[in-house]
Amino acid sequence: MDKTFRKNIITYFTGVAKKHKLLKYPILAVMFLSLFACYIGRNFVSNGKRYAGIAFVAVFFVSSCSFSYAVFAERTGFTSAQETYSAVVEVSDISLAVVEPLSAQSGVIPEESALVAEHEDDEVETYTLDDLLENHEHKVHGTESGQTESEAVPSGEEPAFDSTDWRLVLINKQHPIPEEYDFKLGTFTSGMRCDERVIEDLLLMMQAAKKDGLNLVVRSPYRTSDHQEDNFNGRIKSYMKQGLSYMEAYKATSRVITIPGCSEHEVGLALDITSDTFIPLLQGFADTEEGKWLDAHSHEYGFILRYPSGKEYITGIEYEPWHFRYVGREAAGIMKEKELCLEEFWDKYL
Repeated sequence: MDKTFRKNIITYFTGVAKKHKLLKYPILAVMFLSLFACYIGRNFVSNGKRYAGIAFVAVFFVSSCSFSYAVFAERTGFTSAQETYSAVVEVSDISLAVVEPLSAQSGVIPEESALVAEHEDDEVETYTLDDLLENHEHKVHGTESGQTESEAVPSGEEPAFDSTDWRLVLINKQHPIPEEYDFKLGTFTSGMRCDERVIEDLLLMMQAAKKDGLNLVVRSPYRTSDHQEDNFNGRIKSYMKQGLSYMEAYKATSRVITIPGCSEHEVGLALDITSDTFIPLLQGFADTEEGKWLDAHSHEYGFILRYPSGKEYITGIEYEPWHFRYVGREAAGIMKEKELCLEEFWDKYL
């Protein structure tokens, strides 16, 4: 502060205090407050841009960050805001989606079986091989296992893959469905659709399993974006009914259901497959004969277990032994042999 200006203020107030001895201390207090205000004002003027920047960041954080917005929606009961917010890709770093599960009281997500009972992913429509063959006239003419001639790679040569190959499109929380991605749905029944290019290998795989005495069941094929959003929002509400806050429910949901716009089901490349004796989507499916068969043989028909155990920190989704994604036989064989998830395959080969 300018010394002359400060001196003038001190001289003025001390003079007034001498004339009015009864008001001495209040006048001195006003003097100190005046000096402090002047000091702050001058400091703000000389550092105006810095303070303005800090204020802008603070206001922006409070008004628009994911945490504050979700808390506002939860406390005010603004459910439409919750549903809109749930369709946004919240996670910018995949590690945020793989923190240890939390619950309302002790930090544990409600039991898996309880969740399924509370909110089913679909209306549990299932499709057996007989259902698919009965309602589909597609002629299956491929090989039962192994590579087709077009996919065969000469011995000793390093396989080459194209990042534009529709079979290898990477879709996850960090890579939403590309706007230019195009596909055509093949329809078995009104409720069973998938990318038509997947149908032949899907039927071959189900036929091979049946020859081994196993009955595979397709439970959740292609979904529309609206269907995916309904599933996501429904699971959030289910968690909240069990005592989780909105933010806890959102994070927990993003570990078990892919965020709308980022699901492989929405392009017809992913299928949830269980058996006629084990319908629910639970990790216990891995211990069934059908689950073991799929784990051992699905790659022979171009399918991979999309969210394997031990890869949660990469995929951002918990272990799902029922969720299979079509990538083509050659890529599936490499991923099986080298124990790679799709994200790792992309880092290594594309």
